[in-house]
Amino acid sequence: MSLRQILIIDDDSDFLVGMRMQLRGIYGVFTATSINEGLTLLTSHDVDLVLLDVGLEGENGLEGIKRLRSVHPSVGVAMLSGRRDVRTVVEAIRAGAVDYLTKPLDVDDLTEVMEKAVTARTTQERCEALLQSQISRRNCKATIVYRSPSMQRLIREAEQIRGHGVNVLIIGETGVGKELLARFIHQQEGEGRRPFVAVNCAAIPEHLLESELFGHEAGAFTGAARRRIGKFELADGGDIFLDEVSTMKLDLQVKLLRVLEEKEFCRLGSNTSIRADFRVISACNQSLDVLVEKGCFRIDLYHRLRVIQLMMPPLRERLEDIPQLVEYYLDRFSAGGRRKQFTERAMAKLMEYPWPGNVRELANVVQSTVILTQEDIIDEWAFPPWVLNGRWSVRGQNMGATRGETMFLSTATETITSLREYVQRAERAYIEHVLRLNEDDRTNTALTLGIGRTTLYAKMRELGMMK
Repeated sequence: MSLRQILIIDDDSDFLVGMRMQLRGIYGVFTATSINEGLTLLTSHDVDLVLLDVGLEGENGLEGIKRLRSVHPSVGVAMLSGRRDVRTVVEAIRAGAVDYLTKPLDVDDLTEVMEKAVTARTTQERCEALLQSQISRRNCKATIVYRSPSMQRLIREAEQIRGHGVNVLIIGETGVGKELLARFIHQQEGEGRRPFVAVNCAAIPEHLLESELFGHEAGAFTGAARRRIGKFELADGGDIFLDEVSTMKLDLQVKLLRVLEEKEFCRLGSNTSIRADFRVISACNQSLDVLVEKGCFRIDLYHRLRVIQLMMPPLRERLEDIPQLVEYYLDRFSAGGRRKQFTERAMAKLMEYPWPGNVRELANVVQSTVILTQEDIIDEWAFPPWVLNGRWSVRGQNMGATRGETMFLSTATETITSLREYVQRAERAYIEHVLRLNEDDRTNTALTLGIGRTTLYAKMRELGMMK
């Protein structure tokens, strides 16, 4: 078990030597004869408690508390003096000291102060880390838009989990909204102070995932200069969402299984057990049965995670949801601007498309089209060439385009040799379309495109549309 670290700042060198000898084997001891020297040590060592002499020669010990906390905000500072003066004690506590000790030091008293400092620091660090993890998610209330029977059934099942606290496994393709469903399940228990901590297992390098989940002590590995609170510790009293849990390596699966069974773990670099009460909501984009058969996923962990299993259907299997989702994203992405609307022909194209990227892809299509379309009415020709996998042309198939002019990204590998050539062909097709709409009036065409007429002429010359 790693020793807790203490920094003693005192201008009495004999006292410092005596403290090093007295505390050897009990604490890791650093000493300094001035506040500046102590600050230098704090920048390179993770210290649990600082003992600061009140009467440093030429320095104000009480003012030193602020200076020390500016370098290490969560460190506990206890004042040290040869006599116990009530007024000085009060001033020290007001300045942020965790306690006040007198010389000669009693090891039992020091141990009590150390435990107080460690507890306060752990609480502060946990609150700060939890707050930081929630800042970007404060407005992420789970809004699930649906009307299809399959989604209605799924939501009913999710609502039935309320109050049971069982682990949940969500299966669904990429982009269907698995984290959104996890948040919905979390919110069913009531917002309150219950934390929701999300971890994307696939996005974190393998060698860092264990530290991310369980935390680490200072010096646990190269680069671990400070103690870090792990995600399981942050999730105490709430839910932890493990996305792409299928990517977790077997050795880490063993440790995760133990955590699920005992609700107890150790930070890396420590033998001190930490207990936490949490529910695990996990997700993956394929059935874990296949991975279990291949030996890539432990069957015992699988059954621990899958007390309840929810299957999220892909968007292509719930086409009834597309119109409502489009309206939802139009409201969302038109915020602060004009409310736009898709024509029936444009909506028909959205309904025909198979949506391999699911709801996430639909959101991107709506957002990009809203941004790039100047008109309030969005027709099928307005789809940018990169959306819908280029399945339909920029101008659409029913806009009077001549045969051979329509561009399909699905055959791009046969007709386009570079990205530059593809972009040029897309630009030319769109400009030709707008010219036809404006009956070849280039002034109105430039206005429609949102560019100057000189810019339009330069672009047309670049694309070989005029000499």
